[in-house]
Amino acid sequence: MDQVRFVARQIGQRIRGARSARKMTLKELGEKSGLSAAFLSRIERGEAATSIANLIAIATSVDIPLRDLFEENQSVAAVKGYNIFRKSDRQSGQLLEANGYQYHSLSSTVPEPLLNTFLLEFPVTNESSVSLLTHEGEEVLYIIEGRIEFQIGSDSFVLEEGDCVHLKGDRPHMGRNVGTGPARMLMVVTPSHAVEHQAESATRAD
Repeated sequence: MDQVRFVARQIGQRIRGARSARKMTLKELGEKSGLSAAFLSRIERGEAATSIANLIAIATSVDIPLRDLFEENQSVAAVKGYNIFRKSDRQSGQLLEANGYQYHSLSSTVPEPLLNTFLLEFPVTNESSVSLLTHEGEEVLYIIEGRIEFQIGSDSFVLEEGDCVHLKGDRPHMGRNVGTGPARMLMVVTPSHAVEHQAESATRAD
């Protein structure tokens, strides 16, 4: 089994475990996440690639932090208060594919982080259509290399190396490579538990 399939199966097993622990059916998870039960079943079996936005929706629906879908052992980081992600480690695993891009999780195993990070890699493609996605929280997207066209709501624009955009995740959005070579982007996203904490704090303030 290649590394991509192995990681996809690990994530699927963690989703199934969280769903089962909450005695939730695939249909119920589908209704909460906005995804079909059939698609969720394929994700749980490691047979379907899915986007970061979908994983955020699933994690929120089963009430677990997004990082729990990627990380297993948090004990060392809990003691040290930090974790290091080497380039060599990233190149050897945790690669997933979805919605016109590939991605690595860079999220720290520090308990209850206030952000999650991903490195997205967009191959050169002739595809002109990419699905618009939504999710809870916010995103900060920083272009490391190449040219990526974004659509956010009805607005469309191209960002190049060094450009950055900060957006609300509930605005329909997508990105695609419009350059002549590969493109890479750093994505920082608010995890579901941080969104809930912010909402609770606002309620207490009222």
